Amino acid sequence: MTLFAAAPAFAQSSSEHDRLEHITVTANRRVQNTQNIAASVSVVSGAQLAARNVHDVFGLQFLTPSLQVTPQFGSGQPAFTIRGVGFNDYASDNASTVSISIDEVAQPIPFATNGLIFDVSRVEVLRGPQGTLYGRNSTGGAINYVLNHPTEKREAELSFQYGRFGSIVTNGVVSGRVLNHLNMRLSAQSQQGGAWQDGDGGARLGMTDRTAARWISDLTLDDSATMTLDLHGSHDRSDAQGLHLFTPLTTLASASNGSVFPADSNRDATHWGTSTSFARLAGINPMQKPFHHIDSGGANLRQEKKLPFGSLTDLVSFDAANRREYDNFDGSSAAIADVAFNTRANSFANELRLKSHDERPLTWIGGIYYAHQYLADQYLSGFAQSFGINRSVAYRQNVNTVSGFGQARYQITHELALTGGFRIEHESRVLQDFAAYNYLPSGVITNPGNIVGRRSLNYTKPSGKLELDYHPVEHDMIYASVSRGIKSGGFTTYNTVAARASTDPFRPEELWAYELGNKAEFPSAHLRLNVSAFYYDYHNEQIQSAVVNPSTGLIGAIVNAPRSHVAGGEFEAQWSPLPHLILTQSGGWAVGQFDRFSSVFATQRVNGVYVPIVRNRRGDSLPAPKLTFNGSATYSWNLGRYILRSGINYSLRSTYHSLFGNLYDVAGYTLVGANASFGPRSGLWSIAAFGNNVLNKRYDVERNFFVNGDNIAFAGLPATWGARVSLSF
Repeated sequence: MTLFAAAPAFAQSSSEHDRLEHITVTANRRVQNTQNIAASVSVVSGAQLAARNVHDVFGLQFLTPSLQVTPQFGSGQPAFTIRGVGFNDYASDNASTVSISIDEVAQPIPFATNGLIFDVSRVEVLRGPQGTLYGRNSTGGAINYVLNHPTEKREAELSFQYGRFGSIVTNGVVSGRVLNHLNMRLSAQSQQGGAWQDGDGGARLGMTDRTAARWISDLTLDDSATMTLDLHGSHDRSDAQGLHLFTPLTTLASASNGSVFPADSNRDATHWGTSTSFARLAGINPMQKPFHHIDSGGANLRQEKKLPFGSLTDLVSFDAANRREYDNFDGSSAAIADVAFNTRANSFANELRLKSHDERPLTWIGGIYYAHQYLADQYLSGFAQSFGINRSVAYRQNVNTVSGFGQARYQITHELALTGGFRIEHESRVLQDFAAYNYLPSGVITNPGNIVGRRSLNYTKPSGKLELDYHPVEHDMIYASVSRGIKSGGFTTYNTVAARASTDPFRPEELWAYELGNKAEFPSAHLRLNVSAFYYDYHNEQIQSAVVNPSTGLIGAIVNAPRSHVAGGEFEAQWSPLPHLILTQSGGWAVGQFDRFSSVFATQRVNGVYVPIVRNRRGDSLPAPKLTFNGSATYSWNLGRYILRSGINYSLRSTYHSLFGNLYDVAGYTLVGANASFGPRSGLWSIAAFGNNVLNKRYDVERNFFVNGDNIAFAGLPATWGARVSLSF
C-alpha cells in the first residue's frame, strides 16, 4: 500500500519505545539503515509522495533539503540543482549535474526525466558527487527511484483522485504469482485535466493528459539465480505551461517603433500566438496552444547469480523517447519569440557488477559500464516580428561511455570503518550535421552554408572517494569524506549565425567535495538528528553565457568558469514528542561564488570587427537559493478498527540570485500544505484529502529573457486541493 496510503511519517507497528520508523535503503548498492550510511541521503516514501500529491519530479524539491528543480523557460525539460550545483540549459543534448535512475537504470535523456512518478516504493536523494557505485557519473548528486516489485500473494489496488481545476489522477495495480517461480506486477497511472492558466478570450492552458504503465516480471530460476524484466511506456499530450510578463514587453518598440505590451498584473495570466510562417515551419497552426508531447518506452533485464563469495549482477537496458514541443517564450500573442522542438532519442546501457557478501569485515563491489546514447534534434525559433526571420537548428549526436568502478569498505574496529572508491571513465561525444539556418517569411534559407559536418569531444578522467566513519557510542555516527566528481562536457546547440564558432565544445567540469557529518538517534527522546557541512572546490563549472564572433558579434554559449566554490550545511530532524505525533524538519544552506571567471555581457564594433566587453565575475554569487527549509507535523488517532491521520507541512525557498542581474532574481517564498486520511487498519480502503499551497501564495519559479525587452516569468501553482479514494483487494 505504499503508493496509495495517506503517508504517515511513522510505522503502524511503532511502539511506545520505538516511535520512529527505521528506514533502509540501497543507496550503496546494499540494504542499509540510513543512519549507518556515511553520506547525506534523504528518503521520501511512496506514501509520502501520495499524501503530498507529488506525481512528477518538480514536487520532490518540497520534500527534501538543498534540492531545486526548475523547468527551463517553462518547457517540459527539468534542470536539477543540489547544494548549489546545477546546470541551466534548455537544449536537449547535454548531461545534467544530477543523475536520475529508476531501479538502478540511468535516465540520461534530460527531457525524458519529467515522467510520472507512480508505483514507487521510495525515492532516495543523494547529495554530493557520485560514481564509484553507479554506471553514471555526476557532480551534484543522484536521485534514485526504487519501484514496488511483484508480490507472491495476489493483490490489486485502485485509487481515484479529483482535485481543483478538474484534475483527475487514476492509479491501478495488479500483482501476484502467475506461475510457479514467476511473479508479475502490472501498474498504471493516468493524469487528466488541471488547466489553471487564463489565456486570451477565456481560453485555458495547463491541461494535463498523461498515461503511463509498467509491467515487471520476477522469475526465480533456481536457489541461486533470479531474473527481472521491466517493460514500461508513457504517452503525454499535455499543454505546456504558459509564461507571464513581469515587465512591459518592449521588444517591438525598440526594434521598429512598434507596440508596447503591458506587464501582466495576474500571475495566472498567459498569452500565446505566432506567425503563419513559423507555424508552417513547425507544423502547427498560428493560434495553437503551447504543448509538450512526449512518448517514451523501454525495457530492462536484470539477471543475478549468487556465488559462494558474493553475487554477480548483469543489468541491460534500452529506452527511447520522442518529443514534439511548442512553447511561447515571449508571453504574448505576438510573433516575437516562439520555439518548437522535434526530438528523437534512445539510450542503451549494460552494467556488469560483482559484489561481496555483507557480513564480512571487508566488503566490496566492482563493475564495468557501457552506454550508447543517440539524439536527433530539431530546434525552431520564431522571430517574425522581432527580427523578420525564423531560425532552425538541427543536428545529430552520438555519445559512447565506458567506465570501470569499484568501492571497498573495511571495518577496522567495531567502531571505525574506512571506505574507498575509484572510477575511471572514457567518453566520446560526437556532434554531426549541425545546421543553423535563417528563414525568410517566404521560407527561403538565407545562409545555407552555416553548417558543421562534425565536432567531437573525448575525455578519460578518474574520480573517486575516501570516507571514514566512527561510532563513538551506540546510535551515533561521525563521518568525514572527500570525493571527486566529473560531469560530461558537450556542445552548445543554440541559434547562431556562426555554426563553427558556436559549437566549440565546453570541457567536463570537475568538483572536489569535502564533507563532515554526524548522524545521531536518542531513543529515550524519540529523536533522530542528522547534520552535515560541506565545501566544494569547483573546476571548469559549466555556465550559460556568451562568446563573441569577430564577424557576427555576440553568440549564446555554454562556457567554463575556471574556478568557483560552494560551502554550506544541512540538517534533518525527526521527533516524536508524544505517541502518534511525528514532527519533521530539514534545512539546507549553500553559498557559492566565482573565484576566477570573466564573462562576455556585450560587444562593441571596432574597425568593423566585433570585440567583447567583459565583466569580471569574481565574487559574484552562483545561481541557487541559499536557504531551503521543509517541515511537517503528522498525528494519528486510533479509533478502534480505524485510523485517522492528519498532517500539515511547509516548504521555504530563499531568493534565487540570477547571473543576468537583479531584475531576474526570483523572490523567496513559503508554501503551506495539509493532508488527512481515514481508513481501517486492514488497509482495504481509505479516503484522503490534500491541499497544497493552501494560503494561495503567488510566486515565480523562474525569471528570464529570450530576446531583449522580453522579460518572462514562470509562475508557481496557486492553491490546489483534492480528495482520493483507494481500494485494495
